[in-house]
Amino acid sequence: MIQRKFALVDGLTLHYRERGVPSPNPPSIILLHPSPMSSAIFAPFMSMFAEDRHIIAADTPGYGLSEPLPNAAQSINDYLPTLHRFFEAVAGPAPIALYGSATGAQLALGFAYTFPDRVKHLFLDNAAHFEDTYRQQILQRYFIDLTPRDDGSHLQVLWAHARQMLTFFPWFEQNNEHRIRQTEPSAGEIAQLVSHFLAAGPRYAEAYRAAFLHERVENYQRLHTTTTLFRWLGSPLLKQIDALLAHPLHACVNVIDTPAPPAARFETMCRQIDALTR
Repeated sequence: MIQRKFALVDGLTLHYRERGVPSPNPPSIILLHPSPMSSAIFAPFMSMFAEDRHIIAADTPGYGLSEPLPNAAQSINDYLPTLHRFFEAVAGPAPIALYGSATGAQLALGFAYTFPDRVKHLFLDNAAHFEDTYRQQILQRYFIDLTPRDDGSHLQVLWAHARQMLTFFPWFEQNNEHRIRQTEPSAGEIAQLVSHFLAAGPRYAEAYRAAFLHERVENYQRLHTTTTLFRWLGSPLLKQIDALLAHPLHACVNVIDTPAPPAARFETMCRQIDALTR
């Protein structure tokens, strides 16, 4: 059964989902989500693992029901001390298996090369490399202002933004070259994404922006931890994932293709994570 819990870390109340109990063997598995989402997206994924696995899905600081860092984050490094203490609080001192997707992948990557003794196996999903020119274009245009307005018009702007994000990457390039789906997102899909933005609030862009700044090959080349990089064939970042893989990486990094359909993708990742961390 998945339980929802809170931990007090560095004066912050952090929310997480947990299934099972900590054990050094096999290690606890910790899941870090994309921005601006929360651990809620991992609830079905958590249920796929074997019953003996201890699984934690965290709301990273400032997302879901977790409080934000006291000062605005400028980089991935700003999150790492709090994550280090949080992981120890919920999983104990033994090394963990750490999975992250998109923003979560950049947090997991930074954690693994900063605290290598704490990670037994690193799993990166939607982990990419952006060339500096493209990165600057994204940083200048990607993030909209969600400051609440008296007439509520920010909610209409957000609804349109969520629809565009579910259809194009990056969302502001609204053409067939950048289309990531052929069907229109449903009202339910849009509403779910809007709810994640609203939970994060006006500071939603902090970890998101830090992740874009961190998605450069040099940071992956700092890895000496056993790492599996999932190359999701349905990823909106597939071009940028392949741009990363075009560069030399250390022998500790292994690449596994995962199928495009979401259900098959998560089944493949679950099977690989379980098998590689026994």
